[in-house]
This record gives sequence, C-alpha cells and structure tokens, in this order.
Amino acid sequence: MEFKKTLTTESGAPVTDNQNSRSAGPRDPRSNVVRLAVILAFFIAAPIVGSCSAGGTHQTPPPNPDAPNLLMDFTGVWKGTSTSSMNAAKVKISFNMERDGNKLKGSYRCAPLNAICRNNIQRGWVNGQTGARGLTVSMEDTSWCTFVLDEFYPPAGDGAYTCYTNGDIADLGTFEIKGPSTQSGDNGAQSERPPS
Repeated sequence: MEFKKTLTTESGAPVTDNQNSRSAGPRDPRSNVVRLAVILAFFIAAPIVGSCSAGGTHQTPPPNPDAPNLLMDFTGVWKGTSTSSMNAAKVKISFNMERDGNKLKGSYRCAPLNAICRNNIQRGWVNGQTGARGLTVSMEDTSWCTFVLDEFYPPAGDGAYTCYTNGDIADLGTFEIKGPSTQSGDNGAQSERPPS
C-alpha cells in the first residue's frame, strides 16, 4: 500500500490546489499598488463615462429673478425651541440675525430646557440667503447644523434641523421660532399662519 503525503497549511488544513495559490513568504508590495491603481482608475472613470452615457450635459435652470426672498424679514432676535427626534431633548434656541443685501448672518444661542444643549455647546454663527429656506449654523466645536423652515409666516416659523459632526448625523429634530414683534407684546399687524 502506497502512502500519499498531503500538502497542508501552517494551521494543518489540507491544500487542495497548490498550483493556483499564492506562495508562502513575503509578497511583492508592487502587486498591491497595481491593484489599488486599477481600482482607483475605475472609480475615477465610472462617473465620467456614466455622465457621458446619460445623454449629454446637465444644465441647471437659471435663477428666477421674480422668486420671492422668503427670509427677507428674518432679522432681529428670533426665539423658540428645538426638540430632538433622537432623544426628545428640548432646548431653547435663539437667532440674532442681520441682513446685508440678500445675505443673512448672525449668532445662534442654545440654552437648556429639559436637557442640556448637544455637547453642551451653547453658541454658533449663522449664515444664509434671503431667497432660501434654510440657515447653516457653525458651532463652537466645529460641528454644524442646518435649520430649514418648512413654514415661515412672519413673525413665526417652524421646520426641521439636522446637526453633523465629522460628516455623520449627530442630531436631528424640529424647531419653532417667533420673531421680534411677537416677543414684545406688539399687537400690531401680524401675519396669520396659513391654513394647513
């Protein structure tokens, strides 16, 4: 009877095919570089080829000069609350806004209500445009939030916010704010909330 010796790996597992496997020992680092270069070339070429095969160039429609400046009246101090959808934390928020042409800028403040502000950050800087529905708030800890008004009926508004840290969503929820004329007890002409 003839005894056939079986080729095994270091761990003792049998090798079924010793002709089409990598050999033992150090690997040539150039083979990894070539493989990565091919993968990188694919990811660079795919969007270019895909956009060409999608029917030509994409043209963005020109801005509508008659579009209303939705946030033209979003100046002064706006106060309200935000409520997290992730943990039901409710905090007081305020925006102190100034307008320069069609640009909005100002400061953001957060104060505890039933919870502390996210990461205990209580201050941020706001930028936006009067023709947009949203504002971007840059926080002290390098995170940032977008506040998008779903409804804006001066002197009040409400919407949704999303906060990001290191490119990931850190928090999201809803907010409601009231403008200067509703805080001072002014009974002058105020816009009514449109019917839903």
